[in-house]
Amino acid sequence: MIATKLFSMLKPTELPGPSHDVNDLLLRDVASISHTDYDAATHVIIGCPQDIGVTRNHGRLGAAQAPASIRKHLYKLKPPTSSDDIKIMDLGDIHTDGELEAIHERLEKLVTAVLQDGKIVLTLGGGNDISLPDASAVNAIHPGYAAINMDAHLDMRESNIRHSGTPYRNLIDGHKLDPANFFELGIQSWANAPHYLEDAKELGVNVHTLQEISAIGTRTFFTDLFKRLDGTTLFAGLDMDSVRASDAPGVSASCPVGFSAETILDFADRCRTHGNTALFEITEVNPAFDIDGRTTRLAALTMYAFIYGNQ
Repeated sequence: MIATKLFSMLKPTELPGPSHDVNDLLLRDVASISHTDYDAATHVIIGCPQDIGVTRNHGRLGAAQAPASIRKHLYKLKPPTSSDDIKIMDLGDIHTDGELEAIHERLEKLVTAVLQDGKIVLTLGGGNDISLPDASAVNAIHPGYAAINMDAHLDMRESNIRHSGTPYRNLIDGHKLDPANFFELGIQSWANAPHYLEDAKELGVNVHTLQEISAIGTRTFFTDLFKRLDGTTLFAGLDMDSVRASDAPGVSASCPVGFSAETILDFADRCRTHGNTALFEITEVNPAFDIDGRTTRLAALTMYAFIYGNQ
């Protein structure tokens, strides 16, 4: 099982207080933050509260606040009536001192160990740069995996330094992701330079624009995609700027067009029923620009849909 020394890389999280109604069971009442419950856990949550990669990519700050904000809403949700086979363990947040590269190294080491223990991992950014250590960890345990990036941006920039716009190019160049097994979903052409769109296609990446998916219909598109991925271990990355601003205003780079909240919940549920999703990641939530907690609530509901289903 996971080495005890790895717990030293984590800062424990805090759960919100109980309901005022003794009959009002909350998710905080069934989840655990105690390391002694790790062995029994089926789903493990890890936060990475930093936006260094966003800063390097000249984005707006605030994503470092996301894990705490998302958890605040997540643990106030109600657990389903029947979920005895699911045990949630929140390991807390990876320490974010030092440079981004050092943070990534710690996160990759921890996620690799948790995956090795057979747990399903949910990671919370922070910037989308964490897709590099997260997917690298999946590759270490499940080589030949497939990756989905739900995003308005390709995040395949060429750069001498890693940042929130480079993770998938870093993975491909590092031979940790086969372009043929990589699916970019919700890409918006006005948000990506022609050079990178052409580069992705030349590499063999499966690029599906928002307009293409919308024309097919999201339900039909997802049904066909998950049939194609049947039996394949999956890394699922959800960049919340893939969601339209009316449903998710608090992101690092908002846009008035994008997926709906309902589509994101459907996607999370399909990742659950896929049965081989090793890691589900949510990134680029930016509470500093949120409105009435709209985005962090949606992120919490998305986690819920991945764990329990979109009921």
